[in-house]
Amino acid sequence: MTVSKRDTSSTLPAPTRLGALSILSIVLTFGCGNDGSNGTNGGGATNGGGATNGSGATGGNGAAPFSGAALCTLFVTPNGVSGFVRLVSDAELEAGEPIDSLDGAIEVGGGVACAVQDRSVFALNFESPTITRYDEEDGALVEGSTVSLANFGLTSLSSDPRQTVILSNTKAYFLDPRSSQIVVWNPTAMETIGAIPLTVAEPPEGLGQIAVRVKLIDELLVAYNSYRDEQGILTSRTDFWFVDPATDEVVGTDVTEECGALSPAITAANGDVYIGSGPGAVMEHALGLSGSFTPCAIRIRAGTRQVDTSYLADLNGLTDGLPTAGPVAVSSDQALLVAYDTSNMPLDPLLTADELINLPTWNLYDWEPGTDRLANRVDSLPTGTGRQDTRDYDGRTFLIRSAPDFSATELLDLTQRPVETTFTVSGILSVLSRLGDEPDARMAQRIEHRGRLGVRPF
Repeated sequence: MTVSKRDTSSTLPAPTRLGALSILSIVLTFGCGNDGSNGTNGGGATNGGGATNGSGATGGNGAAPFSGAALCTLFVTPNGVSGFVRLVSDAELEAGEPIDSLDGAIEVGGGVACAVQDRSVFALNFESPTITRYDEEDGALVEGSTVSLANFGLTSLSSDPRQTVILSNTKAYFLDPRSSQIVVWNPTAMETIGAIPLTVAEPPEGLGQIAVRVKLIDELLVAYNSYRDEQGILTSRTDFWFVDPATDEVVGTDVTEECGALSPAITAANGDVYIGSGPGAVMEHALGLSGSFTPCAIRIRAGTRQVDTSYLADLNGLTDGLPTAGPVAVSSDQALLVAYDTSNMPLDPLLTADELINLPTWNLYDWEPGTDRLANRVDSLPTGTGRQDTRDYDGRTFLIRSAPDFSATELLDLTQRPVETTFTVSGILSVLSRLGDEPDARMAQRIEHRGRLGVRPF
């Protein structure tokens, strides 16, 4: 299916635009919750129905296989949010020109999150509880089977793409925040397998769960959530679940009341995991909102199933008192913190936390996880909004910067000297992932000599 190009600029009617940006803010910062009922109690998976089988990935007529990536993006439109999925060839990626995310794209109305396995793209629909597989054949995406998660009480799959983990060709996980469960499904047969309930022993009174994230850590799936209080302020409570993929059972739980609103986890070289507060909680604290907490980072030691109670980092203290979020990964022993530059733009108490996050006055600081040393500003990295993140693609690490109006996304190659924008895509980047098991040889040759990634040399 090909869509015609249309105006996706920021010139929308004010009420419509603000509503759409609010939706995107939730999706980008925490992952959006879905309607649905709670899963049943117990450690094992509960059975559910599935969709019919579909054809396998990759066809061909003897021509050289397509070499490139899957690109998934979100757009703010007059009707709300729409998602688009398309293929991008190596030639297009290497041309250095802005990439039109709508060119020949498949539209998924209401928005989309994507996962990629081998040469297939899995599109999670924001408006229905369905995952559709698109197989790459002769350089085009061909629609395959669709699996529905409706049997588990879900009505939509609005999410952060990092709430989906594909473990193998026969097992994948979708973590649903609203119903507190992980739905297990088969990406080859496109059938559901069951659900793993994430129950809280003592649900906190007056707190509303807003997000759950999942990461494969030390051969375990680790899920963790965030809460808002009755006034809508992010709290310092986080619940953790440790799931064994071999049995799909919860093998450990933990709770911390010390640090909440946690961003995606990063893993250090020794296997320890660090997770820090996101920019929303940071700006609520900076504004002095009642119930807010000091931005922080916690640690889970390698091989353990609990939060390390001996470690709690004050993120603001690492940047000499600036409102600071993070960390985001750069390499196995370094990370970037994102700090609001109060000297460039003093905090305006009339602005909301979301509005402050979107101001282009946030700087990046390098930090060595697990140490108490002050983080240093990386002067060679540009100032941006608070929604800065990193992504790995094809052996390189990219800094992801969204335009304040969400109209475009820049990808800055942190392996380049000096750091420069490598790709620009229209819309909000959800996923850029190479198709196939092996990275393109030309890309590997380009980065081979640069050695370990890091921010110190910049």
